[in-house]
Amino acid sequence: MSLDLLRSLVSRPEVQTVHHLARTRSVPVLLVGGAVRDALLGYPSPRDLDFAVQGDAIALGRAVADALGAAFYVLDAERGTARALLPDRTPFATSAQRSGPLVMDFAACRGPNWRTDAFARDFTINAIAVSLEDGALIDETNGLADLSAGVIRATNDHAMDDDPVRALRAVRLAFGLNMRIEPTTLAMARSTGPALSRPSAERLRDELMAILKLDEAARATRMLDDLGLLVPLVPEIEPMRSCDQPEPHRFTVLQHTWEVMMALDVLLKDWCIAAGEAQYALNHAPRLAEHFGAITVEGRTRAAVYRFAAMLHDCGKPATRLVGDDGRVHFYGHEAVGAELAAARARALRLSGDEVARVRVVVRNHMRANFMARQSHQPTPRTLYRFFRDAGDCAPELAVFAIADCVGKRGPHTGADDCAPSAAIAQRLLDEYYARFERSVAPPPLITGRDVMALGARQGPNIGEILEAVREAQMVGEIGTRDEALALARRLLAPGVHR
Repeated sequence: MSLDLLRSLVSRPEVQTVHHLARTRSVPVLLVGGAVRDALLGYPSPRDLDFAVQGDAIALGRAVADALGAAFYVLDAERGTARALLPDRTPFATSAQRSGPLVMDFAACRGPNWRTDAFARDFTINAIAVSLEDGALIDETNGLADLSAGVIRATNDHAMDDDPVRALRAVRLAFGLNMRIEPTTLAMARSTGPALSRPSAERLRDELMAILKLDEAARATRMLDDLGLLVPLVPEIEPMRSCDQPEPHRFTVLQHTWEVMMALDVLLKDWCIAAGEAQYALNHAPRLAEHFGAITVEGRTRAAVYRFAAMLHDCGKPATRLVGDDGRVHFYGHEAVGAELAAARARALRLSGDEVARVRVVVRNHMRANFMARQSHQPTPRTLYRFFRDAGDCAPELAVFAIADCVGKRGPHTGADDCAPSAAIAQRLLDEYYARFERSVAPPPLITGRDVMALGARQGPNIGEILEAVREAQMVGEIGTRDEALALARRLLAPGVHR
């Protein structure tokens, strides 16, 4: 147990501000929950601080927010809960280095005393509290013993009936803290699936995305599925379970998905993966780490959104599965169907518009890199341009996916050279992206829509088609000046020219 880190936590200016304002109001306050737990485990700098207040928690939260210049929200007026959000003001930090705002939650004490409050919480390891007055530990539920033993235990036998989201949280904590869920608590989680229709989509989303942010997201997600907790969140998983696939696949669609996600966990951690006797490594590791670690919304990372898309990359296969006249199984158009299904699920879980768009792009284009890898020739400049045009800033996701998807067809015992073409195209795409495409999919345009109209074009979709053809020719090096762009546009406007 790290008492030094706990003392450092209590000494933080934000916590001391809470202490000072609580004293001026004669309101007893405890710091409780994950911040205390993590400090005791030796994890510094939490981004979430929970305060239990014997008094008006909303008024205290508002005063703290005013003092710190933080945003303030009432979460539940009836239950007396509020939140202050203090932006990350780390100077000169990149998007990947920023860890999101500091979240300070204030909740009225659940009962007449601290003991009642502790036993109304989710797990014993989250019920450990520290007094802001004297720094003393308060452990009403014997959480310190469970913390030492690495055990996640519900504080009471109705903890998950009170809040079904706690079942998801138990899985997240088990993998995030390398702990085990004790049997009674595990049984409670297993029976919680039907109740997951009760919590808001936002709360379900937050727990799912926190799980997908973990280094072992694949194993954690599979545990959700084994406990019957994943399908209530992502119903598209169920049809994938029994959907079999022809060679070169060895697995059903869902088993293949787990294999892909396992491969991604390795790749996103080490930027290389062993498959059979082969080792596939990716260059640009620092830039990839920054890319996938970038914060999207409310502490969610690109890696978590990417894993969500990977989980649903083949969700269109059950709906498009057919057996041809040759007796072979086909999934024509599954990537387009899957892209819309995955985007709809992302919207239902209240992901942001940008996140939904990224999910759609990854699922829609997840086969593109490996299609290039299977060709007998190197991709042409035009092929590369069109890939990067469609991929946008999801190009690194799609490049890395080429390797994971190949490994996921046969598992980690894939033959030594089976995925060498996938690894080669992944590296080529990353090299091209970071050399030419990262800042923009194309240089500044040589002409505009007004220029095309000045050449005699009528307003309509044909203007956009001509501009895209000119942009493509510019990007692949066929033209380089404004005069050349105008000449090409003029040719494309000629009667009978096929675009």
